[in-house]
Amino acid sequence: MKKSRVRSAKIVCRIILIALATAFLALAVPYCRRAAALDSCPDSLLPSMAYMLVNNRATWIRGAWGTLRVSVLGTVIGFALAVLLSFCRALPVQKKDPLIVRAAKRLAVRAEKIYVAVVRGTPMMVQSCIIYYAGFEVARALMPGQPLSEINRAWSFFAAALITVSMNTAAYLAEALRGGMESLDRSPVEAAQMDGASHWQTMTRIIFPQALQNALPAIGNELVNNIKGTSVLNIIGFVELMFATGTVAGFYYRYLSAYLIAAVIYLAMTVTITRAVEWAMRKAEISEKK
Repeated sequence: MKKSRVRSAKIVCRIILIALATAFLALAVPYCRRAAALDSCPDSLLPSMAYMLVNNRATWIRGAWGTLRVSVLGTVIGFALAVLLSFCRALPVQKKDPLIVRAAKRLAVRAEKIYVAVVRGTPMMVQSCIIYYAGFEVARALMPGQPLSEINRAWSFFAAALITVSMNTAAYLAEALRGGMESLDRSPVEAAQMDGASHWQTMTRIIFPQALQNALPAIGNELVNNIKGTSVLNIIGFVELMFATGTVAGFYYRYLSAYLIAAVIYLAMTVTITRAVEWAMRKAEISEKK
């Protein structure tokens, strides 16, 4: 009985939200069209926001696309790297292993700890500058005599931004996966080891699937953080939402209006991603129960 009431309340809330969103769009679209038809950017806050949003929609779309592209790809690549890092961190150093194998395992664990500490202990803005200018120097050394335009084409702003986001994501998600592994019940692991399963089989079949499910909220949060964190990448010239915001604001000298538009776009992206992650978590819980 309670479940049916809760379900009915959720349906009613969704209908109300859809109705409010429809009403808002019905009022906002004509308002934006009237404001965009003006000869110049108005001085009032809301009309200037509507004017800048409509007349510079290509710039806003390009900036939002750059933010989404580098955030999603960086999260996916960073997650793949985080899996490798978490496996390195979980390597067991056993006495029966040869000396060189034990040394290699200790080195891998130590390297993982240093990597996570360095990446998590430095700002993304500083990392992006180091990665971009270091890559630029390497590209210039490999392409002697080439103009700067060709070097920038070989070593693009997008490549530096993607590497920066991927490295950050890998460091933070590696810790999330490690926490997910350590929080698991050890009984299935011990049972698998008693049945003769190897460390690799135990990790891939028992530990990692459960750790991944436990770390799913952290993965979603990292994607949301990447969407917001990419705002610092405009320092290297990468075209993302903050770069587009600065371009539009500088053209009209309407900084408050431009940054309010950026805040609304960021909020729309993060709320959408958060809802998608919550939906995925509910689906994962349902499939596990089945």
